[in-house]
Amino acid sequence: MMGFQILTRVLLFSSLFQTGVRSVKDSVFVYSRLNGDTLLPCTKLASADCSAITWTFFRGGQVRYSEEVIRGQVNLNSDKSNRISIMSNCSLVLHDLIVEDAGSYVCLENKEPVSDIYLSLLSISSVSPITELRPGGNVILTCILFTYYDAGSCKSYSNVISIYWLDQDGEQLPKDKRRYMLTENTRCNVTLATTLQTEDNNRKWRCQVDTKKNKKVAFLDFKSSFLFQNDHQDQIVQPSVTKEGPVELPISRIVLCVLLPLMVCIVGFFTWKSDQKKAKTSAAVIELQDFH
Repeated sequence: MMGFQILTRVLLFSSLFQTGVRSVKDSVFVYSRLNGDTLLPCTKLASADCSAITWTFFRGGQVRYSEEVIRGQVNLNSDKSNRISIMSNCSLVLHDLIVEDAGSYVCLENKEPVSDIYLSLLSISSVSPITELRPGGNVILTCILFTYYDAGSCKSYSNVISIYWLDQDGEQLPKDKRRYMLTENTRCNVTLATTLQTEDNNRKWRCQVDTKKNKKVAFLDFKSSFLFQNDHQDQIVQPSVTKEGPVELPISRIVLCVLLPLMVCIVGFFTWKSDQKKAKTSAAVIELQDFH
């Protein structure tokens, strides 16, 4: 009896080993941007047959669960169905990302979890009107990381993620209240307030996400292009003649130069004809008087 139990355990272990049952699954943290696209990988599959694959979605805080892919096919009842693509390796692509897409995705093969994907989304918003994009304008920018657990809070891993505002040279902005005012609402929600200067035209303001393991896992830029630009060079009247090119006269002047001599000749001709006629008339009157 004891030998039979041992043999059964050995056969059971061999069966589990041969069918590819796993005790360890991959955990992948993915960072992307709102309105962009992202790839959710499904790795270490036992088979290339996607008909055995199911993708599920869970969003913390709202306790929302759904099946996005069933047996390798997009679930048409999902609100993401028109924004989901399935790759040949069974990975998932999400298009036109929105805030509600942030969350936890699980890839299952034959109902066994293979990969856990934690998707977080980065966004920059501003409450400042566009008319503030000028020298002396006050601009307020808020950078938020919508995490898989709770949007903008980073509660579950507050010591893992950090968000910074950087200048266009990649240097972290100092907390100088005279030039920059940085407010850390939460670890995943940081606001930058600044008064724009002339040199800030077309300047990039970068929000960057760092983790303990990797720097620059995600970033997003805001470009402060001034709405109205006062360029002093536009007010300088440029001369019409330069040393590098010939003088170009306007067409109206050319026409005037051609027609004016012609008009003088025509007027002169008719004046001469009129004088000739008057002279002949006067001679005839004189002859008539002599005859009488």
